[in-house]
Amino acid sequence: MQWQEGQDGNQQIYRERIGPAWWIWLAAAGFVGTVAIAYGFAFGPRAGWLVAFAGGLLAAALLTVAATVVRIDERVLRVGRARLPLHWVGRIVPLDEELSTEARSTRLDPAAFLSLRTSGCSTSIMVEVTDPDDPHPYWLFSTRDPEKVASALRQAVEVDMAVRSAQPEGNEESEDL
Repeated sequence: MQWQEGQDGNQQIYRERIGPAWWIWLAAAGFVGTVAIAYGFAFGPRAGWLVAFAGGLLAAALLTVAATVVRIDERVLRVGRARLPLHWVGRIVPLDEELSTEARSTRLDPAAFLSLRTSGCSTSIMVEVTDPDDPHPYWLFSTRDPEKVASALRQAVEVDMAVRSAQPEGNEESEDL
């Protein structure tokens, strides 16, 4: 199989789903409940229960889809739909709660790529982008365990570097996996 730029790898090294905070789930349930009560009052209990059931399923589906997925494989770091090939990963800095707050406020570069879930996930990681054509100097994204993500990302970058150094000259676009 030929690997080309624009494709993810096959071997997942790390995966984390960061969903909305608990209070967003509670607010969605409150909204669905309010609408269900209104429909139940206007059209009868059966309509109210139907709206509650359908609205609950729809709200749960939307909140699940809204979750950000952080994924690292042997070729790419993905945060949501954004992707960064590992050969463009520079410094990797895990940030605790205090440093995360500072990084997304006073020390934030407006050109940085951000994927932050500040409620329910107060730590993050900063990944330098070494691609000279990329408009983002670094990625800053939320994670529950920044040390674990940093370790997995460093491991993936080392594997990618080893594969690329073993690759014959002139075959930089694709390689056999």
